[in-house]
Amino acid sequence: MLTIRALCLVALTSLVYGCATHLPQHDMPPSFVLPAQDDAPLARYLDDRLVAPDVWSAFNPLYEGKDALAARLYLIDQARSGIDLQTYIYAGDTTGQLIAAHLLQAADRGVRVRLLVDDIGSGLSDVKVTSLDWHSNIEVRLFNPLRLRNLRLLSKVGEFGRINHRMHNKLLVVDGVAMITGGRNIGDEYFALSPMDFQDIDIIGLGPIAREAGGSFDLYWNHNLAQPVSKILPRSDDKALAKVRRELISVRRQAARGPLMEAVADSNFIRALQDNRLAWYQGPAEWLFDPPAKADAHSELTGEPFLTRSLAKHTGALEHELLVMSAYFIPGEQGQAAFDRLLERGVSVSILTNSLATTDVLAVHSGYAPYRKPLLESGAKLWELRPLAAQNERVNTFVGDSLASLHAKKLIFDRKSVFIGSLNLDPRSINLNTEAGVLVEHAALAEYMSSLFVTWTDDDYAWRVVLDEQGELQWLADGKTWSREPGSSRTRRFMTWLVSWLPIESQL
Repeated sequence: MLTIRALCLVALTSLVYGCATHLPQHDMPPSFVLPAQDDAPLARYLDDRLVAPDVWSAFNPLYEGKDALAARLYLIDQARSGIDLQTYIYAGDTTGQLIAAHLLQAADRGVRVRLLVDDIGSGLSDVKVTSLDWHSNIEVRLFNPLRLRNLRLLSKVGEFGRINHRMHNKLLVVDGVAMITGGRNIGDEYFALSPMDFQDIDIIGLGPIAREAGGSFDLYWNHNLAQPVSKILPRSDDKALAKVRRELISVRRQAARGPLMEAVADSNFIRALQDNRLAWYQGPAEWLFDPPAKADAHSELTGEPFLTRSLAKHTGALEHELLVMSAYFIPGEQGQAAFDRLLERGVSVSILTNSLATTDVLAVHSGYAPYRKPLLESGAKLWELRPLAAQNERVNTFVGDSLASLHAKKLIFDRKSVFIGSLNLDPRSINLNTEAGVLVEHAALAEYMSSLFVTWTDDDYAWRVVLDEQGELQWLADGKTWSREPGSSRTRRFMTWLVSWLPIESQL
């Protein structure tokens, strides 16, 4: 009886919302990135360091979790005009609450805060979200929100055609002069605070690139898919905001007394910043992004791969080498053909992705696995991350031993330029979700990122995947050879095989 009732509810939801053409139009006035005040700390820092402030931007990569967290908190604390934060996931854990506490403190000193979160990835409670939104200097919007707030699963089924498109972008813009982008969401596992340690890469940028990135934030913020929480959830009040403020102050005080903030204060980023020896790679850069309309099921631009088309121009111009780091890697027929063309004209292609032992999505691995042999037969080099990579000295974790899972998204072109952003090389990133990232033309930065790739593909961190004399897959590391997916259980292998029979590659 319950099953029949549930099916009827799904059918009714599909009928009602499947016929709905658009989300409700909100009447909020457009808003835009605020320029920095001349005497703002970040503006002064920028003026002292940029060689060509109107043309070039300055960059510093953030590959350790504590550096990435320290950089975010530092920028938020230095803000004087505006903070714009865009993310796919905002968890309600230690990291999420700590960043919220710093955002609230910034708003208290008069900084305008705009927070844009994909509704699927919103982990803060509705009470906390609406309470923050009640603050006169904070506005929160949810991207492509579900209609049935208390029946999320039912809403996901009934509105699948619309909500299947998600905002996967990750961006922080402060005072219009500084930005951070990359693969990290807001959550403990992205900053080495969780037993599952997502190995990731971000980059902090100063100068014109922040204005470019801020322009894309404005496009998303002012799009109708970005719905104000004040139009979706019950309004809050001063009492609720005061309660949330007390909770966040408590979180911040507890963090200040523990190993977390000690590690942040002792991070390479903060120490180098304080000693005035932070290395800035200065050069031309381009902000590449999908427009928000890509995620609009009712737009002519739905699913158009704007970002990957831009990157294809750089891939087509390659002469020597392409290094690919992608957490979720499913090239598809078109991607396979593109790699084949590169390899046929002598371009070396090296790829690092997750193994079955480290992936957090078995369905993605089932979609990736069939492409290993064709890639290797064409001459590509392939590595898969090992699960204990997070226990090596490169990683600084606050929770002891951790299991690693690759979450980085990086492309290096001929060791001359590098792309860092939210884009995975899989059908979902290319055709369904919106993505963004920065392409930096700087040989020294590209060489540095290439050295990280070499480190991450060392035997301590990854298995080398090759073909034996019979054309079968083998995994190599530490002088050992495996003939089936190493580090994985029978159950995990069986579940992956089972999922591989489902016709879902386009959704992965």
